[in-house]
Amino acid sequence: MGTPRVNIVRTTTISLIVALLCPSLTGCDLVRQVLRPSMDIDYNDQKLNDGLEILLHEKKTGRLNEFTSWDWDEVHLFHEYTSRESIEETVGSPVIKSSSYDSQASLLVFENNGKPIKAAGVSGDYLRSEDHRATFPADVIVQPWGDGYLMLTVPAD
Repeated sequence: MGTPRVNIVRTTTISLIVALLCPSLTGCDLVRQVLRPSMDIDYNDQKLNDGLEILLHEKKTGRLNEFTSWDWDEVHLFHEYTSRESIEETVGSPVIKSSSYDSQASLLVFENNGKPIKAAGVSGDYLRSEDHRATFPADVIVQPWGDGYLMLTVPAD
């Protein structure tokens, strides 16, 4: 019966030592990265990916909310190499663990009532944003732009 208590004390002591030493060790960046809160990025949302692909290949205009099945009122668009700090500053919450978004897929982060609810990776880096903005309302329009791109734009008033 004394052995489990000893193991708990030993584990707690080791955890405390690691926690105290970790901030001073560069190798602990990996530990901090693993423990950092983040969202799961859905790279396989068929309705979203297929809908955008149809607009792209048929050179049609549509609304992004036609290809989502969840409630949202704001969306943010990010691309490969966007820094974690920039994403968190825009979204207001942790989204990724690494120091930058390292996927070739475009990253869409959807919010509802100021809270991020879904992160979706859109295969292919063909989404662009009007005036380099990152944030759009739920009625955002997706329209053909040049050869092989779709532009997210705010509807005209």
